[in-house]
Amino acid sequence: RDLHLSIRRQRQMCIRDRSNMLPFRFVERMPSYDAAEAFCVRVDPKIETTKDLMKSLYFLLWFPKYFRCNWDMLAAGLRDLAWVPCPKIVLVHQRLPNIRREDLQTYLQVLRDCALGWQGDHRHDLEVVFRINDCAPIEALLTPEQAPDAQGA
Repeated sequence: RDLHLSIRRQRQMCIRDRSNMLPFRFVERMPSYDAAEAFCVRVDPKIETTKDLMKSLYFLLWFPKYFRCNWDMLAAGLRDLAWVPCPKIVLVHQRLPNIRREDLQTYLQVLRDCALGWQGDHRHDLEVVFRINDCAPIEALLTPEQAPDAQGA
């Protein structure tokens, strides 16, 4: 029981300390949304390649035909979203996509930058949801590594 409480406390600290730095929502249970109020898409938890992730997002988010499966186009699409009728757009991740580490890092950076870009904009609100267990790995991927101190070398 103490171990369970300790893990729960760590998760709560993760949310409290890190959610201020990341524009993501970390949850224990996957949320549900009213379809009249939010355009909610659930990213397939079985995705294992970047190509499959891009293709899935293309269909889930109704990207225009000119969309090409690359990071620049994903970022451009997420910064536009004019074709989505609801002002609130939610991307729910039951788990992190099982793609190459470098690609996952780029994907998270695109999501972070686009979510931050929509903050304060009345046209859309991009909410990105992850499980609470993914908070620490996401933070690790998005936190730049500190360069070694030149004087200490």
